[in-house]
Amino acid sequence: MSDAEEIEMEAAPETASYRHHHRMTWQSIRSRYAEALGAAKSRGLADEPASKTAALTVRGAIRALMSELLTRSPVPAILEFLAVGLEWGEAGERILEQQAAVLGLIESAYPRPTWTKLEPLDREAAEDDARWFAWTTAWTEAFGATSPAAQAALARDTASLQGSEMKVSTSPRRWAPWLTSAAVIVVATTGIAMATRE
Repeated sequence: MSDAEEIEMEAAPETASYRHHHRMTWQSIRSRYAEALGAAKSRGLADEPASKTAALTVRGAIRALMSELLTRSPVPAILEFLAVGLEWGEAGERILEQQAAVLGLIESAYPRPTWTKLEPLDREAAEDDARWFAWTTAWTEAFGATSPAAQAALARDTASLQGSEMKVSTSPRRWAPWLTSAAVIVVATTGIAMATRE
């Protein structure tokens, strides 16, 4: 998308509508998560397992929304998001705490692709770990090819993951990539993906 196209899209009424729709989608996901979290705690689960259990109920919706935002937002906005939106958690529970980062990405997104022809996933496809893995792999490769800054962000986030969450013994068969704030698909590939159990 050229600068002129971006200026035109920023002023377009469909952009405001598109962003409003995704703000509502995000709020709906958070509300469903809060309800599931309350239910999990009422069953006696402690905070951490309750959070993970609740996040699994909205995992497909989170992945679908993020696949949309990560293909419809300009590269600079994605880089800003990656600087603060790295933590997703095993089941996606931590991304739900990244309200400002996700809303910032929504406010930069457009109703048509900005830098890639890669299509986002619908909720059903995003829920499938194999399809999600394939999508995040493709996204990582495409995003890394956009600029040296993107490559650096992916490399930085890979190193960060290797030093923290991904320290546990993992393998691509045991873990599905979680997300990619920049995208690390299971430590072996560049990017950010937070792993969730298959």
